[in-house]
Amino acid sequence: MARLDGRVAVVTGAGSGIGRETAALFAAEGACVGLLDCDSTAIRSHAENLSKGGVHACGWEVDVSDGDRFEEVIAQAAVEFGRLDILVNNAATYVPKSLDELTANDWWHVLDTNLTAYFRGGRAAAREMRKSGGGSIINICSVHRLISEPNSGAYAASKGGVAQLTRNMAIELASFNIAVNSISPGFIRTRMSIVNGVDETQTDQFQNCFIQSGRIPLRRAGLPAEIAAAALFFASRECGYVTGTDLVVDGGLTITL
Repeated sequence: MARLDGRVAVVTGAGSGIGRETAALFAAEGACVGLLDCDSTAIRSHAENLSKGGVHACGWEVDVSDGDRFEEVIAQAAVEFGRLDILVNNAATYVPKSLDELTANDWWHVLDTNLTAYFRGGRAAAREMRKSGGGSIINICSVHRLISEPNSGAYAASKGGVAQLTRNMAIELASFNIAVNSISPGFIRTRMSIVNGVDETQTDQFQNCFIQSGRIPLRRAGLPAEIAAAALFFASRECGYVTGTDLVVDGGLTITL
């Protein structure tokens, strides 16, 4: 039996990168999948491809920073699939600016997308999960909750907030049999690793600083599929006694600091 047979998952940021790989893996493991993204073309294409493989998959165009719309879509997904068991809060944004350059609008755009949306999506999903006896909420965090770098103030603050929000949600939702955990990826080759048109994981600076030096012991950037595999662990029935935990998936980066 597939690990997610009979279960329903909603994945945000499912149009590309980690979200896309997670939705595909969950579908391969038997789940019905709701795909959310602000890129309508990508999300419809991905949902159609999964449906061709016999998966019950639906896509919704939504900007998760619009909390009212996000909560509405969570409820719609539960109606479409008849229940909701898993939410992967993955959608995120990054504004590469120094503290002096960062505007108030930049700050709130990052916080609304990366943190407040996780609160509102998690709360809305929990309401649906209670109806079927429990579930799993997985928040994609970041090693930026532990370390940071220049031009990442808003992003690092948002991910630090996600880490603490995960713990508090785990405590409050435990009585409803809802587990809440997070994953902290390191450098992963996604659309977000492309800054000003350049994939930072392929630059000489990155190779020298992180790969050749061994600062990342596994000596490579990670792949979205490797984060998806971690999300599958948290979503699976084998993970029923784990909550409030963060799983670092960074090739060893944070142990070398």
